[in-house]
Amino acid sequence: MAWFIVIILCVISIALFRHILRLRRLLRELDGAVRSQRRLLPEESAKTLQKIGALGLVDSLNALIDSHNTASAQKSGYSNQVEAMLGAVQEAVIVFNEDRLIEYANRSAEKLFRAGQSIQGQRLEGVFRSLTLLELLDVAAKVERTEPTQIHIEQGSDTLWFEASCAKVKGLELKGAKSTLLVLHDITKLKALEVMRREFVANVSHELRTPLTIIKGFAETLIDDEATIDPKARHRFMNKILNNAERLHVLVEDLLTISRLESRPDQIEPIQQPFEPLLTEVAENYRARIDTDKQKITVSVDSAIAALSFDRYRINQVLDNFIENVFRYAPEFTELRLEAVIEATAGSLRCSIIDDGPGIPEKDLSHIFERFYRVDKGRSREKGGTGLGLSIVKHIVQLHGGTVAAESQVGQGTRMSFTLPLQ
Repeated sequence: MAWFIVIILCVISIALFRHILRLRRLLRELDGAVRSQRRLLPEESAKTLQKIGALGLVDSLNALIDSHNTASAQKSGYSNQVEAMLGAVQEAVIVFNEDRLIEYANRSAEKLFRAGQSIQGQRLEGVFRSLTLLELLDVAAKVERTEPTQIHIEQGSDTLWFEASCAKVKGLELKGAKSTLLVLHDITKLKALEVMRREFVANVSHELRTPLTIIKGFAETLIDDEATIDPKARHRFMNKILNNAERLHVLVEDLLTISRLESRPDQIEPIQQPFEPLLTEVAENYRARIDTDKQKITVSVDSAIAALSFDRYRINQVLDNFIENVFRYAPEFTELRLEAVIEATAGSLRCSIIDDGPGIPEKDLSHIFERFYRVDKGRSREKGGTGLGLSIVKHIVQLHGGTVAAESQVGQGTRMSFTLPLQ
C-alpha cells in the first residue's frame, strides 16, 4: 500500500513540476512580449493554456499590446506631423526647460542662428546675444503667456529684429515638468523699411523746404517792396522764383517716377530689338552740345550683340541720366565713350558710359545710387540735380533683371555701367 502512495505522489509531483515549467516558460514569454511590445504567440497550445487557466490572460495581454501599439503609432504620427509643420513655418520656434536648456528647435531657428546646425541641448544664453530677449524670458517665467514684444538679437555684425512671444507648455523630457515655447517672427526687413521710410520722408521734406523757402522769400519781397524795388532786382527775383519752381517740378516728377517704378513693375514694356541703334541715336543727340575742337563722343558696340529684350524708352532714360551727369559734373571731359560688350559667362550685355573727367572719390562710389545722395551737395543743387536720377536708373535696370555699377579714380575719369540679360 505504501508503494502505491509513493507512486501517486511521484505522479502528482511530476505533473506539478511540468505545470510549473509551463508557467515559468509562459511567464518568460509574457515578459518578453511586454518588453518588445509585440503580440504573444506562446509555445503552448491553446488547449494546454486553457487547462492551466492562462488562455484568457494571453488574450487580454495581446489586446493590451495591440491597443498600446496603435496608440503609440498614432502619437508618433501626430508628433511627426507637428514636427513637420513646425519645421515648415518661417518663424523660429524653440522649446526650452526651466534651466533654459533648448529641448527643441525647428529648422528655421537652426538656420537663422546656427547656419542649419542643431542647437538642441544648448543654453539659450549661449545661442542668443540679446538683453531684450533675457528680459522677456524673465517675464515669461512668471506668467503663462506673454504678449508679442519686439526684441533685437546681435548676430555677428548685424542686428536682427523679432516679434517674440512665450507660452508655458507641457515638458518634452521630464514627466510633470513645464517647458516654455518661444516663437520669434523675423521683422528685420520691416524695421529696415521703416528706417528707409523715415529717412525718405526726412530727405523729401528737406529737398522741398529749400526751394519753397526761396520762392516764399522772394515772393514776399516782391509784394512788400513793390513800390520801391527797381526793375532789375524784380527781374532777378522773378528768375529765382521761376528757377526754384522748376526745381520743385523736376523733384516731384522724379518722385512720381520712382513711385510708379516701385509700385507698378508693368511700367517696363520690354520688346525684342537691336541695341546699337539706340546707343548711336543717344550719342548723336549730345554731339551738338560739345566743343568739337576739344571734345569727342565715340560709340563702340560688340559685333556679337544681336537683338535683346528691353524697354527702349526706359533704357534711353538710363543713358540720358548717365550722360547728363557727365555734362553736369565733368564738363571739362575730352572724350566720352559709349560702349556695349557681351559678357558671355554672365549671359548679359554690359553697357558703359566712360569719361575722362575729374572722377568720383572712392568713399562716395558705393552710395551714388542711393536716393538723394550727392557727392558734392552744394554743387549738385546749383546744377539743378534732385539726387534721384541714379536711383531711378537703378530701379529701371533692376526691373529689366540687370545690375548697375560705378568705377572711378579721382583725376582719371569715371565708368558708369549697367547690364541687361541676353534672354
